[in-house]
Amino acid sequence: MNWRRQWIYPALLGLVTVLAFAVPGAPLMSFIYPLLLLVLLTLGLAPAAVGILFVAAVGGWYTLHGHGPLVQASHVSQIAASTRLQFFIAAGMFMLYTVSVVLERQLSIERRLQKIAALHEQVTENSRDAILLVDLDGYPSFVSPAMERMVGWSPEEIREQGGGDGLIHPEELPELRKAMNELRAGAAGAMIQYRIRKPNGLYLWVEASLKALRDPRTGVVSGTLNIIRDISERRIAQEKLEDAYKAVEALAATDPLTGLANRRRFDQVLVHEWRRALREQSPVSLLMIDADLFKAYNDEYGHLRGDACLKQIAETAMDVVARPGDLLTRFGGEEFAVILPHTDVDGALNVGRALCESMRARKLPHIGNPHGIVTVSVGCATMVPTLGTHPVNLVELADEALYDAKRRGRNQVCIGKSKAGSLAENKDRPPAASILGKSALVAGLQLLGSPARSRSA
Repeated sequence: MNWRRQWIYPALLGLVTVLAFAVPGAPLMSFIYPLLLLVLLTLGLAPAAVGILFVAAVGGWYTLHGHGPLVQASHVSQIAASTRLQFFIAAGMFMLYTVSVVLERQLSIERRLQKIAALHEQVTENSRDAILLVDLDGYPSFVSPAMERMVGWSPEEIREQGGGDGLIHPEELPELRKAMNELRAGAAGAMIQYRIRKPNGLYLWVEASLKALRDPRTGVVSGTLNIIRDISERRIAQEKLEDAYKAVEALAATDPLTGLANRRRFDQVLVHEWRRALREQSPVSLLMIDADLFKAYNDEYGHLRGDACLKQIAETAMDVVARPGDLLTRFGGEEFAVILPHTDVDGALNVGRALCESMRARKLPHIGNPHGIVTVSVGCATMVPTLGTHPVNLVELADEALYDAKRRGRNQVCIGKSKAGSLAENKDRPPAASILGKSALVAGLQLLGSPARSRSA
């Protein structure tokens, strides 16, 4: 309380009070109440109470001595004048009390508002999340300081850009506008992720929780509350997790020795290509490749050299099988397989011959082979899928052609014939599933390639 500046009000009250009761005919009593209110508003209730006591003391003294406006104006006895003075003082006290109660309520509301404002300021200043109040046109009426710490734009710069639509990545802007339209239409809230452009031109991933703000009286949406959180670290972690998942998937579908696709991948791709060929009524070919007399090679050179030999066979096959849609896999042991979509018999036969020729060109020593080098035999099969046929039929046909190449002296390519003729011709040969270990393949491909599944594909 600054008494040096406001002492004039009590002094003026005292002067007016003395003059009102001491000077005959001076109409100054009507100014006492306003001066009391002025003291109350500027200095508080205690000085105003002292002021009313001063008025009572001065008025009582002059009234008892027969002076003052209450005695002269009324021409009444001192008792009546004293009674009027008491009413005048009581009215002044009631006025001061009433005004002080109103002021105290107002001060209580102000203190609550100040407390809320201070709490709001602490929250907005220290929160890691940015808080925005946005109107229906997308213009922010409030931007917390965290926004500048997060993206580098000051609240004023964001307002200058009309709400920041120019800061949002164009790919996510339609999704954000859609969410805003849904809030205007009556949705309670929304959660979206988008990128915000920083002053250096880079983009930051954020997650925004949008909440519709409604007029408490009409219930009409007046704007949105946006709580924005930096999720760049989360996105990086998600990308790393996705990369790790893809790496695990790749490992699960890759042969560790040769780096080729493994049997699991072979099964998946064969069923997929079979379904597509069934829809398009296009041919699909399969090559089954086997290293000739590989057991003898292992016995002569050891398993480490045998592994190296398989790697070189895989490298040779990769040089030949060059189309992006073709799949070269290690089928099992010393056997490889090549799936050739949209390939007829002649095309498959050319690929098989090129494999045999490229393998001979490597001239890898193999004293257990009559040719003195490592060679391969290739079984070739081509089918146009129809309802009632299965991928396993193609595998069996290629396997029978591979056995035919072995029976004819190895180091060559043979084309698969009809199933009945092949079985009759090779009745002494063990079943194909036992030779190639295809029991699981037969069951799986029959299930995945069933007519019902083919129709749905």
